[in-house]
Amino acid sequence: MLNRLPATLTFGIAFVVLVTKSASAETWPQFRGTTGSGVSSESDLPTEWSESNNVLWKTDLPGFANSSPAVTEKYVVLTTQAKDDSLWVLVLDRKTGAVRQKINVGKGKLAAKGPANLYAHRHNAATPSPIAQDDRVWAFFGTGLLVCLNAGNGDVVWKKDMVKEYGVYDITFGMGSSPRLWGDQLYVSCLTKGATYIVALDAATGSEKWKVDRTLPAKDDGPDAYSTPIVAGNQLLISGSDHVNAYNLLTGKQEWVCDGLTIDSPYGRVIASPVPTPEGIVIAASGNPGGGGKGRVIAVNTVDGKGDLSSRKVWTQPKSSPDSSTPVALNGLVFMAADNGVVTCVDVKTGDVKYTKRLSKGPYHAALVAGDNKIYLQSSTGTCTVLQADDTGKVLAENTLPGQFYATPAISDGVIFLRAYERIFAIAQ
Repeated sequence: MLNRLPATLTFGIAFVVLVTKSASAETWPQFRGTTGSGVSSESDLPTEWSESNNVLWKTDLPGFANSSPAVTEKYVVLTTQAKDDSLWVLVLDRKTGAVRQKINVGKGKLAAKGPANLYAHRHNAATPSPIAQDDRVWAFFGTGLLVCLNAGNGDVVWKKDMVKEYGVYDITFGMGSSPRLWGDQLYVSCLTKGATYIVALDAATGSEKWKVDRTLPAKDDGPDAYSTPIVAGNQLLISGSDHVNAYNLLTGKQEWVCDGLTIDSPYGRVIASPVPTPEGIVIAASGNPGGGGKGRVIAVNTVDGKGDLSSRKVWTQPKSSPDSSTPVALNGLVFMAADNGVVTCVDVKTGDVKYTKRLSKGPYHAALVAGDNKIYLQSSTGTCTVLQADDTGKVLAENTLPGQFYATPAISDGVIFLRAYERIFAIAQ
């Protein structure tokens, strides 16, 4: 069980653990890593691979889904949905890929009002990514099911029906946000035209610590968001409803808010998560449905910021904006990929475009991740392009594996984990 320490002390310990691990080998316990930055501090990460080169192991998975792997020192954890709509948590041995636990946690369909042909090929109730820490697993599904499990024996520790407890989802393409664990609290973001809130739960018991309704002005599909909460310092960053804002991790009090994500489309919605940078600038992107330059990326200076920061936007990027791919920030630069494979690199502080280039074999929906001075861009058709993390746009490698890849890669202890619909690959030098 989790240690029941005061939250402030727990956060401090979590920070020390993170720093200690980053000096050697990191785990990747949730979507885009511990805080959600998508940046690994490890070195000697693989650059080139293929089916016959640098594949440590691969494992076929039952059902299909696009949740990203959660990686601990012992396990790789995934979720999946079978053809009969049953929902599963899979616990794999991280060294061999062998399935150690296959746990049925429920059954249900994604509640989505949008046309199925626009989402069913890449999104179902098992889209949200799980969280794994030591022997505990937290898994959230688009049906509203939230469950905590023991990874060692598969036992259910606690279970909640978030729809029954907090309200019905009204979101065009169904719930897709992943939860975030920090310290001893589990954060769930629900941004829909129906229920809309941020809630912090006790990770050990599932009991509510705090909850705030998030009612910000947006019209048409604007209230819908599929983004995942991100941790920056003592704040929880949330992007959706045409705004990005921050809440105090301990109390839920809103620290600041910024507008600017409205786009000229009734189908505008936010999928990409916000991106904090070491410079204190937060990057947020609104979707670019159907292309046509309708998307938008904003950068807001949050240093010592309180209240309404809408006047502190330092730059905007209206062209080649991502639809669903979360950008990544490294070395004073922001790298972002539009779904058509156009990559843009801009200066974090000024927004000056350093380069724009088109990659091959898109589209690109997975979030970008980085490490070892490299940017990894995974296309849905199986090609992962590795770029040098500078302003040259140098392509270090293009690596292709079979399968449909919408899940975001995970990086841990020199290994990159790539999840396709029905299989997962572990890539190592």
